Amino acid sequence: MPEKDHNEVGLEVRQLWEKGYENLEKKQYDYAMELLSMAVDKEPAFFECRMALRAAQVKKHEAAGRLAKMASAASAAPSMAQAKLALSNKNYFGALVSAEKILCADPENSVGHRVIVESTKALDFPHTVISSLQMLKKADPGNKSLTTELAAALETLGDWDQAEQVMGQLAAVNPDDPFLQQTYKDTAAKATIFRGNYEKKMNERGAQEVSDDGGNVLTVEEAMDEKIFILEERLQNEPENYKLGVDIAKLCVEQKDFKRAFEYYEWVEDNNQAGDSSLDRAIGDAYEARFDHEIKQCPEGSQERNEIMQERDRFMLENCRQRAEKFPTMLEFRFEMGERLFKLGDVSEAIKAFQRSQNSPKHKLESLNLLGQCFMQKGMHDMALSQFEKALSEKGVFDEQKKELIYNLGQVNEQLGRLEDAALHYKSIYEVDIAFRDVAEKVEGGYSAEA
Repeated sequence: MPEKDHNEVGLEVRQLWEKGYENLEKKQYDYAMELLSMAVDKEPAFFECRMALRAAQVKKHEAAGRLAKMASAASAAPSMAQAKLALSNKNYFGALVSAEKILCADPENSVGHRVIVESTKALDFPHTVISSLQMLKKADPGNKSLTTELAAALETLGDWDQAEQVMGQLAAVNPDDPFLQQTYKDTAAKATIFRGNYEKKMNERGAQEVSDDGGNVLTVEEAMDEKIFILEERLQNEPENYKLGVDIAKLCVEQKDFKRAFEYYEWVEDNNQAGDSSLDRAIGDAYEARFDHEIKQCPEGSQERNEIMQERDRFMLENCRQRAEKFPTMLEFRFEMGERLFKLGDVSEAIKAFQRSQNSPKHKLESLNLLGQCFMQKGMHDMALSQFEKALSEKGVFDEQKKELIYNLGQVNEQLGRLEDAALHYKSIYEVDIAFRDVAEKVEGGYSAEA
């Protein structure tokens, strides 16, 4: 049973996740944990929801006093016994439920995380395995077997960069351990072939890389072909594993073998009767990748290039509209449609889309930001201000998104002639990031004018 994201779960579970996530953002941790626990109980494969639950558990624990933490940890004892019993009986779903009760009381509890690791290994939830192994490693960074276990889990997921980093750190602090040194070398060798930046390294070395044992030369294309071959072999033995078909199709897209990719997507669509929004998204991404490939074949500024770009934008808008209508509860499709409409200048229709997508916790702030920009283009400055201020009221970290929201507030005030208010917004960005857009010019220009 593969892990699922929010596009693949049922409506009831999705609504519990969204409501729980909303309460997590409001720092109402108890209610958030209750809702998110209900969601993962109903859909144990829902990884995003489990990570939101983990965040709520950790945040509540951080805010608790010492005595409260001690009392909470003590209350986890009955759940620990239940979790161990369920695991010994191979009742993996029951073990997960009990383990989450342990972590709601004590999110750093090693028994709870170990039960999750063993249960999710049996259930084939690799992301969940890794998340709990990382928590265990954080609590016991010098544990060699735990580090090796984490590296192996990362390898199975294909996260070669992280696996190499984990083993490298352990090898560095244990230079006299031949087993760890060899394990690190093996991991590093695999990472050289499979990591994401392998192609760049291959180009720097003449587009070839020879393995440490002096074996065959392996090019980037051959490494990709090998991946596809291995997955196709698995698919022969697992003909109903439609996720494998999708994975192969995605690799074919990377190889620019679009005909083969669409053949796999068509096979999955014809045989997998369950509605799957992630499949529709992957097919949409493949169409866009094909358009982009065709565009790159045309000279810059040529009429043919411009025509293909226009065709791509029209086609992808319609494709996104169809996905949004087919999956009306998948608000990320509504958000994507709003972005495409905004890019094409259809501001009124974009507003409708963003007003819907702001109900998605994941896209709420960016929907408000783009709504504000839409209202700016229509000259509705008071409504634009309202959207930016609403988004900022829920924004804590001073990241790129917050800078953009403050910048947009400055622009609206500038257009309204409220120059002092605009200057205050630009200065707040200038104080932390002088290189953001043209705030240096705006702020320094203001000082020059005063002089």
